[in-house]
Amino acid sequence: MDGSDGVVHAPQAAVEAWLTEIFAGAGCPPDEARQVAENLVLADLSGHPSHGIVRTARYVEWVEQGRMIPAAKVETLSRSGALLLMDAHYSFGQVAGAKAVDAAAEVAEAEGVCLLGLRRSGHLGRIGAWAERLCARGLWSIHWVSVPGSRLVAPFGATERRLGTNPICVGVPQAGGDFVLDFATSRVAEGKVLVALKSGKALPSDAMVDPDGSDSDRPATLYGETESRAAPDPRAGPGALQPMGDHKGSGLALACELLAGALIGSGTNADPNARFCNGMLSIVLDPKRFGDPEGIAAEAAAFLEAVRSAAPRDAAKPVLTPGEPERAGRVAAARDGVPLSAGLRASLAEASAKTGVAPPDGMG
Repeated sequence: MDGSDGVVHAPQAAVEAWLTEIFAGAGCPPDEARQVAENLVLADLSGHPSHGIVRTARYVEWVEQGRMIPAAKVETLSRSGALLLMDAHYSFGQVAGAKAVDAAAEVAEAEGVCLLGLRRSGHLGRIGAWAERLCARGLWSIHWVSVPGSRLVAPFGATERRLGTNPICVGVPQAGGDFVLDFATSRVAEGKVLVALKSGKALPSDAMVDPDGSDSDRPATLYGETESRAAPDPRAGPGALQPMGDHKGSGLALACELLAGALIGSGTNADPNARFCNGMLSIVLDPKRFGDPEGIAAEAAAFLEAVRSAAPRDAAKPVLTPGEPERAGRVAAARDGVPLSAGLRASLAEASAKTGVAPPDGMG
């Protein structure tokens, strides 16, 4: 259904099928194309469109440029006890991430813990998806992610880019709904600026910083003259994203570069011309090895319920714990369909034209 705001609410299956055709046209094997499409759509359904469908045109462009490689081999470089090091060779992160966390889960189930290093992955998308995948196996996890080749964020007190958006994620399985904390260490994720550009959605007034040191909420600060393209270049603008939490977020971003970049061999943003990739350092934990798993689960559940029971500042907005908004978003999308703005549909139509795919009726 096309709303008065130009947003089309499309069936999930139809959107996934469209994206699958686009990625197959870009050179992905059928199963890989479907896996990428489903991951991107799930990000939108979870309320994180910054890591979802809006990425399609950029992924197609990256494949054209050789920056991301369909059907690349995800290689295990070393396995020593609980330590696992893997190299994705710039393959799609939706595929590399799944293979890596599945391998880490097997190690954690055997050893009680796995320390996973995944280097040189294509864009891993919403990191919460990997925590959720591990939660489904009853495993707890912590993830640090670096983004070499993507200098977008100014360190605290600076106006020049030196850092990536560098997300951090924690996943804790819960019977009533998993705790999944997932956030970029920048004030907003780069993808949220891209969504704002495509949909007109407002950004915080201090999301970015201009070269003169003033706050900015204008996408052009990040994208510059390329902002009108289907896949605008976030490296082209004169300004930078700002770190979340001032010096605290800036420090967390630095830690991600060191742990998930320098340590595991993905590289860092020391080199402004580094090839784009994601590095991820993950700790995967099996609660059965920490004593009484039922008692651990009960303690975690009791604590989260105590948090949710706190008196809200606004009676119409109950206190939520991480993971709840994502689950609510999926319920709403299942009921209403996947929202596609006019700008997003135009971007998908351009990606379709590049890959020889006809947009579905009513969505082009």
